[in-house]
Amino acid sequence: MPDSADPTVPTTKIRLTRTAAVWFLVSVLLAVVGWYKTINLILLLGYTLVALLGVNGWLAWRTTRRVAGRRHPVTPVFPGEEAVATSDLTNSSQWPVTAKVTDRSRDKEVAWLVTPISPGETLLVTARWSFPARGRYPLGPMMIDASYPFGVIHATRPIAEPGSVLVLPSIGRIDLDMFRRWLIRGGAGDGQSRRPARGPATGRGDVRGVRPYRAGDAPRDIHWKTSARRNQLLVREYDRPEPLDLVIAVDPWAPAGAPAVALQRVEWVLSLAATLGRAWCESDDPADLTLIVPGTPPVIRTGRGTPAFVRHAFECLAELSGTPNVPVVPPGLARRRSNRSARLLVSTRAVSPLAAAFRSGGVPFSTIDPSAAPAWFVPPPEAAVSGGRWSG
Repeated sequence: MPDSADPTVPTTKIRLTRTAAVWFLVSVLLAVVGWYKTINLILLLGYTLVALLGVNGWLAWRTTRRVAGRRHPVTPVFPGEEAVATSDLTNSSQWPVTAKVTDRSRDKEVAWLVTPISPGETLLVTARWSFPARGRYPLGPMMIDASYPFGVIHATRPIAEPGSVLVLPSIGRIDLDMFRRWLIRGGAGDGQSRRPARGPATGRGDVRGVRPYRAGDAPRDIHWKTSARRNQLLVREYDRPEPLDLVIAVDPWAPAGAPAVALQRVEWVLSLAATLGRAWCESDDPADLTLIVPGTPPVIRTGRGTPAFVRHAFECLAELSGTPNVPVVPPGLARRRSNRSARLLVSTRAVSPLAAAFRSGGVPFSTIDPSAAPAWFVPPPEAAVSGGRWSG
């Protein structure tokens, strides 16, 4: 059956099942026998069966035109996480619709039997996907398959545009306390050693003094000797490290015609950046997070360290590839409040021109590369790297 000539309107395809082929052959046979033998009843039966076949095709075609689909954006996920893709199916006609709707990603298909969708009703359907590695994975297009009423002729038509799922770099394991000590010993990227800041804290550290008891204070924090001497309940106060904002710059350098070890180094860099960003934002005292990725123009993502922001910020790493030409990022783009920010350059090479450019601009970065094998980071298996030091 002809569709609209408008190329923007999805085309409905008609598919005959084996049953439909047999049905048609039997109908033709009956019609020929009825005509040859001049038996009107058999001739009429053959014509009726052919007509019913046509009615099946027409009604199936009409059914596919009555449903429209709309995808919802899919939140980026880490490898192995479940990506939840939701879509709306709307019956825009005045008749109920019963059909099968399918969605596909790579070699996996999800199907829903919607029976029925009332006139004007919108139905929410959910598909769940899981992907093993970072990248962009296509979805769809979402298809409707109708065979009403006899099920012998199928009409299929796309009802929603193809979508995609972004899978972020793999997550390893990181010891955040050990990483913070490593940053402090190295000056957190600014060449100045930091000391703990004075102030009340919920964590346990060095005792800096006492204060009057307030409702809600833990009984174990009461300093009994001083309380008895002053005839007043007093509790201990503790020092805590100054919370630091974190600036992560990524250097995805790889030589032209990169071998497998070069690609593993790129994965190590991206995995460390993603693991650190996620752990930093899930810590008890999260701060701001900035991600810098060289490019033309460079990608700068800054925001409050929340799990949602981490997924948004690291979207640009999902499809990032190693390149022999890494543009230098203007140092001014990395400048933050120097007394509250730690700056880390994660590079595939031990000597990175980006580090020198940042330092010459008065914005020094602590630098880490795979050959340093930091004790505070355990990469996932696909990002494990062996080999010597690189310089590009």
